[in-house]
Amino acid sequence: MTREELRDAVVKALEEGNNNIAIQAATGVGKSKIAIDLCYEISTKRLGPLKALLVVAERAHFDNWNAEFIKWNQPFGKITIICYASLKNYRDSKWDVIIFDEAHHLNSELRLDTFDTLEATYRVFLSATLKDSLLSRLEISCGHIINIKMGLQDAFSANVLPEPKIKLISLTLDNTTPSETIIEEWGKKDKRLTAECTFAERWKYLRDKKRVPNGKLIIHCTQKQKYDYITEQFEYYKKRYMFSRNEILKNKWLQCGSKRKQYLGLLKTPIAKSLLEKVKDKRFICFCTNIEQSEALGGKNAIHSKKKNPLEIIEKFNNKETNSLFAVGMLQEGMNLNDIQVGIIIQLDGEERAFIQKFGRALRAESPVQYIIYYKGTRDEEYLKTAIENIDDKYITEILL
Repeated sequence: MTREELRDAVVKALEEGNNNIAIQAATGVGKSKIAIDLCYEISTKRLGPLKALLVVAERAHFDNWNAEFIKWNQPFGKITIICYASLKNYRDSKWDVIIFDEAHHLNSELRLDTFDTLEATYRVFLSATLKDSLLSRLEISCGHIINIKMGLQDAFSANVLPEPKIKLISLTLDNTTPSETIIEEWGKKDKRLTAECTFAERWKYLRDKKRVPNGKLIIHCTQKQKYDYITEQFEYYKKRYMFSRNEILKNKWLQCGSKRKQYLGLLKTPIAKSLLEKVKDKRFICFCTNIEQSEALGGKNAIHSKKKNPLEIIEKFNNKETNSLFAVGMLQEGMNLNDIQVGIIIQLDGEERAFIQKFGRALRAESPVQYIIYYKGTRDEEYLKTAIENIDDKYITEILL
C-alpha cells in the first residue's frame, strides 16, 4: 500500500458511509495530511464549512498542526485545537468533525467518560498503533470504527518510508564480577543496623528480620544476579496481585517492572558513549532511559520534562545549529524534526507504539540508520523480538562496536 493508496482507502471508507475512521501508521507516513484531506472531502461534498475539533497531546503540537493546515492550503471551516488535558472542558459539545491525534491518549477513565458525551458527525482517530481494547471501548460509545493500517514493513515495501539499516548491538549481563549492589532496608530508619554480604549469603540475613527488626543490608552481586533479583520481585508481586487484586501489590509489581527496565537501560551507558562517538558527525536522535542519562550523554542537547527550554532546543536542531537530540520520552510523538540521519534506541519498551514512534524519527533521511542496544536473555530481547518480528530480515544486522 502506497501513501496514495492509504489515502484512497480512507476516502473510500468515508464514501461507503463510515463516519468513524481510525488511521494507524508510523511517523512519516503522513497521517495528518490524510486527516486534513478527509476533512476537505467532508466539507466540499457533504456538510459545507465545518465546525471541527482537533485534540492533540501537548500545546507544543499546536504549531505543527497549524503549519500543516498552511502547507496543504485546505480551508474547510473553523477548527478548534485543544490538548487532551483540556478535553474535560468540552463535555456535551457538538461538532461536525473531531480529529483525535495520537488517539491512544484517550485511554483513561476520565477522557473516555468525556468522549462519551461528545457529539460528532465524523470522528477520525490517528495513531501509530491503537489497542484493540481501546477501539472496542470507543465503539461502545460512537459505533463501528473502520480501522485502516499501514505497518512499518508495508511502508518500506511501498517506498513510503525509505528502507532502513537496522543495526542491533547485543550485550550480555556479566555474571562473574560482583560489581553491583542491592540494598534492602526495613524497620525504623534512624535505628537501622547495616550489614554487607554476598549474593549467596543474602537469605541468612533476610530471614532474620525478627532478630534484627531495623536493618539495612548491602548485597554485593553481579549484573546478572541483580537483574534476576529484580525479576524475582517482579514475578512475586505480580503473582500476589493476580490472586488478590490488591492495588498496593499492583503498584509494587509495576514499580519492579520500571526498576528492571531502568537498570538495564543505565547499564548501557558505556556502550552508548562509544556509539555516540561513532556517529558524532551525523544528525541523530538518541532515546535515553531517564533524565539523568540524557543529561550525562547529551548535556545542553538533552530534552525532557524538567528542561525549561525544550522548544528552543528543538528549534536549534531543526535550524541545524545543533546536530543531536537526547530524549527521554517526550519526543516520541507529535514533534516535527528535520533531517535525522541516525536513530539510537537505548531504552526498549514493551509497547509496540512506543517503538514505532521512536523508530520513525529516523526514517525521513535518504538512507536512515537505526541502532538498537539490547541485552540478550532479558526482557530487552523479548521486547525487541516483538518490535521487529514483522520487519524483513534483510534490513537487520547484528554489529559489534
